[in-house]
Amino acid sequence: MSAQLPEARPARLQFLVYAVAFFIGSHFLMISVVMPLWALQLGASPLLIGVIVSARQVLVVTMSIHGGALIDRYGPRRMIILLGLCGAALLIAYPLAPFIWATVLVQFLSGWLETTSWIGAQALVGRLLGGSPLYAGRMTAATRFGGFVGPVLAGLVWQNFGPFWGFVFISGWVLVGVFTAFCLPRSEEIYSTPARAEDPVPLTPAPGAVETVRKGVLPSFSDYATTFRLLALPAVALVICCTFMRQAGSGIQSSFYGVWLKEIGFDAAAIGLLIGISNGVSAVAALTVGRATRFVSVHWLLIGMTIIAVVAIAITPVLGTFIALAIAIGLRGWGQGYNFPLMLSLSSQAVGPHLQARVVALRISFNKFGGALVPFIMGAVAEFTGIEYAFYIIGAIGVVALVGLGIWAGLSPAFKAKA
Repeated sequence: MSAQLPEARPARLQFLVYAVAFFIGSHFLMISVVMPLWALQLGASPLLIGVIVSARQVLVVTMSIHGGALIDRYGPRRMIILLGLCGAALLIAYPLAPFIWATVLVQFLSGWLETTSWIGAQALVGRLLGGSPLYAGRMTAATRFGGFVGPVLAGLVWQNFGPFWGFVFISGWVLVGVFTAFCLPRSEEIYSTPARAEDPVPLTPAPGAVETVRKGVLPSFSDYATTFRLLALPAVALVICCTFMRQAGSGIQSSFYGVWLKEIGFDAAAIGLLIGISNGVSAVAALTVGRATRFVSVHWLLIGMTIIAVVAIAITPVLGTFIALAIAIGLRGWGQGYNFPLMLSLSSQAVGPHLQARVVALRISFNKFGGALVPFIMGAVAEFTGIEYAFYIIGAIGVVALVGLGIWAGLSPAFKAKA
């Protein structure tokens, strides 16, 4: 598939969008370093570790679409600032209430605040940068670079200064992202022209693809109905399926990856470094996405890279040395560096400017549903088979599901046209 260069956006605007992504997008990865360690410090069993990690996704699954509607309604800039301030304040609640039940409760709200801010950051690509694969790749590179630096620093702070200052550091990281969002332009209208020459796959108009913006802050059935109708678009349907299935790898990394490494003798700094390596490789890989889509069909590139990302994390227990683990997590980072911007670009180009946050929220709802489901299931499996075999079982399920998605895409007329 060939692609033309996108319409140029001002360099300062691009820098600000990428800077927001650097700080806001790496928040989850920093939490994925410290939260399993915090759960271990609280004396949680493998099943309770799964519960603690999964709790962060509960409100996200049920309320992400409402958060996306608010972002579409009031603008990503305003919502990132508001939600980021609240999220930064709430992070301090973890060490101040060192109890399993309190951690679970804080996880509910903190997870929704963090994820909705991230929805706003992704919506900036569609609102301000036109959803181009080139800009989506650059934004992903900035996010992954933040995911390289952030977890390493969080692990070092935790290792040297303890849990309290570890959470304080992450809170300060989020506040820098809030300040960057404050510097964004207040008006988005002058940047609303799509930065693309053609859609990546044939798109059929779906009910709800254009909407009169409704006012209000309470959840609305119409917001949910409009958002779910976007599944009629083949590009959106593919993205939603893929984002759910990729959680077979992401769910492992956010829950038992750190626990396994801790059990075989690695400390917090080493765990943070490995996760940082993954995101450093992702940052480099994401910069090549725009060129790669000129030669390989987007849907095959997305499915193939997601399979690589799942397999690379599922084989962790057979790797005993830091070098082997670094190579595997780097390979996973390469796959992640491709699949995220491809999903972001496909979905953002499929809808209008006032549905950018909602299509992101739809994807994240399924993503976080998988993020809640996989750690819980993996924890239950680990209770009976041990943590090692849980890696293999969850990874195998993800690969089989992705192969099935590939068969569906190969038989779909919408994607055959671009094969």
